[in-house]
Amino acid sequence: MSTSDLPAFRIGVVGCGGISSRHGRAGLESEKLQLVACCDIRESVAREWAETYDCEAWYTDYEEMIRDQDLDGVVLATWPNQHREQVERCLNAGARNILSEKSLTADGQEALELAQLVQDAGAYLMEGFMYRHHPFVAELERQVAAGTIGEIDSVSSKFSTFDYEHESPDDPNRNWRRDPERLGGSPWDITCYAINAVNHFASMGAGGRGTGKGSNPDGTLGSDAKSLVAARPTRVWSVGSTSKVYGTLNRQFGLIEYDSGCVGYVEGSRKSHISEELHIAGSEGRLLIRRAWRPHAEPVIEHQYGNGEWREIPVSGAEMYRLQMENFADVAQGVAEPVMPLIQTVVNMYTIEATVTSQLEDRLVNLELPASLFDDAS
Repeated sequence: MSTSDLPAFRIGVVGCGGISSRHGRAGLESEKLQLVACCDIRESVAREWAETYDCEAWYTDYEEMIRDQDLDGVVLATWPNQHREQVERCLNAGARNILSEKSLTADGQEALELAQLVQDAGAYLMEGFMYRHHPFVAELERQVAAGTIGEIDSVSSKFSTFDYEHESPDDPNRNWRRDPERLGGSPWDITCYAINAVNHFASMGAGGRGTGKGSNPDGTLGSDAKSLVAARPTRVWSVGSTSKVYGTLNRQFGLIEYDSGCVGYVEGSRKSHISEELHIAGSEGRLLIRRAWRPHAEPVIEHQYGNGEWREIPVSGAEMYRLQMENFADVAQGVAEPVMPLIQTVVNMYTIEATVTSQLEDRLVNLELPASLFDDAS
């Protein structure tokens, strides 16, 4: 069956805060999707969101929404500290396809537990990293897989943007990014992007599979796990600082060593000017995109090669959130593979956890991923 033959994918959105508007606009723009219902604990906010994005109904209880509506999928546009509980409660209420905003959980163990819950329920869970759906990622994958820059030596990724820290730490309604209890701070907000990209392209450099390849259509970890994580992080070192205002980890600078020999560098700082670079260095050249997380309208990949020569590789623009939600729907309907496979999310969460441990305890962390992730029988 082709995607054009499928009925509109019925979606319910949980959490009607700032980021939900991106999902709302994506739903309205796509012929594949239908925004059916939304939920927020604030009744007025839920009602307004439903009116803005043409939902049939609004709720203040997402479990009630799932039980009442004939939904094909649920989007969690909520805080990271809520995802572990919300995914489980969504599954218990009957949801079988869930797209969760990043970061999926607080640490690796929670992510592994969710992966097992989802697998046991025969369900599908995808973490929302919208940039992975942009065409520039597929183009970088093609260049790396083709050996354009030779053997991959290192991957460097940055997501920094200055925070003026203007909100009071006593304000319960301050942005979640400034609240450690809601997993605010660099690790779960911005460094997670850098880690996602570095882990992915380190794996690509080791012969791993690219975007949307190699995972089971139902979103389970799959028998092809070893090619989705062809390079495993083994040692992590991270330094940085904590916000004196909010107590969040607001600066992270980390090194990640892989069993393939590749080295990753990640930067996530709330105390520096904006940077969104993704830089892949090989034995025969380099690939660079300067705005990886929020690309320009017409992105350009810079390819450096030879004796200081370089060329530009133009990439078409795209609406990342729409592509993300459409991939979510296509995987749930069995006509595509996930661009953001669940096993990569689990590995990323273990890596994020290692950077936090290294920074707080001022030590090198030896990272040993659970063997069950790579068990073909899982």
